[in-house]
Amino acid sequence: PVVALVGYTSAGKSTLLKVLTGLYPVQAGRISLDGQESAMFQHRPLFSCIFADFHLFDRLYGLAEIDEARVQDLLQRLHLAEKVQFAAKAFSTLELSTGQQKRLALAATILENKPIYVFDEWAAEQDPQFRRYFYEELLPEFKAQGKTVIAATHDDAYFHAADRILTMEYGQIIT
Repeated sequence: PVVALVGYTSAGKSTLLKVLTGLYPVQAGRISLDGQESAMFQHRPLFSCIFADFHLFDRLYGLAEIDEARVQDLLQRLHLAEKVQFAAKAFSTLELSTGQQKRLALAATILENKPIYVFDEWAAEQDPQFRRYFYEELLPEFKAQGKTVIAATHDDAYFHAADRILTMEYGQIIT
């Protein structure tokens, strides 16, 4: 499924995503999985995340085998092939616009092939065409692959791309 996490700026969306992915501890309340209280840090290997404050590496760390043809295909699909090359297990440059950096991070996320993708305002710096491509082509593709996608977004024009919309206010999910 695709879940859109929406709410005004500072509503707590990014914090919730970091708690869900085990990067922040639960301060109050609890998280249950299948009725059992769970420490989310134990489930970090399930998630591939691109947060608003992401860091981009010039290498694909944590991948045992890298299919260079797949990397080239992703660079092409994400409109980066004219800016970035991949050789000797490294990207040729990270000197890219913020939107291009997020697309390169997306390539790494796709290559990690984890069951849950988390995107924190991923489309915010994308041009209108790539924003539409993300919501209307990539998200349905991820869903068809059996991925769970949790996307914090302000893009109300694309809420229809979500199977479920969760709204946050003042650090609380209200719907």
